[in-house]
Amino acid sequence: MPSGTWITHERYAGLRISGFSVIFVRDRDSASLLGALDLRTPVDVASMLTPGGPFIASVHAHPAGTITVERGGYMGALHPIMESLSTGAAAAGVSRTFETDVYFAYAENGEVISAFTIDDPATRRGRSPDTIAAHIADLGFPTFDDDLEEDENEDEEEDIYAATPGKRQLALCCALALATRLTGLRLTEDLLATQVPRYPTSSLYSAGGVATPAI
Repeated sequence: MPSGTWITHERYAGLRISGFSVIFVRDRDSASLLGALDLRTPVDVASMLTPGGPFIASVHAHPAGTITVERGGYMGALHPIMESLSTGAAAAGVSRTFETDVYFAYAENGEVISAFTIDDPATRRGRSPDTIAAHIADLGFPTFDDDLEEDENEDEEEDIYAATPGKRQLALCCALALATRLTGLRLTEDLLATQVPRYPTSSLYSAGGVATPAI
């Protein structure tokens, strides 16, 4: 596989067990990011996430900063996490919760600048929510009806990992592309294949690993 290629559906498949979060942090190295999250003790690198198991994150060095990939959680949708990771830096997070809601958040210097759900990118929150409006328009985020069920199969929720992209899958890809535009960091096959320590992240959530997204 050529170096630096975008990740495929097969690579995405390993992230869909019970939610995931990818956070792109510009101008911050791995040690600084781990310190900000207070992640100090890695688990066995061979450990695999199973339904009901711990949330696990891997931290990958990038020439422009750091990319964190969390399996099982959605820390990029938590306001305090994005504030902490963007202190003295810039951070963009794409997170999918257990219920398949997908959130995007962009933060700079300890403040959330703009955040939205991919189902409704026109409704944004943050200090300057319209700062990224031109990028959203240029990337062509798909639009959904007010009742999302009308955009999905009547009998089964649309699989955002299906071979034939649906609206939600396209919106997820747009969100990842937006994160790359804003931070200059790109998630690739090569990066996901890199063997790095994994850290349990359940302690970042309240009530034993369950928290309501604050973005």
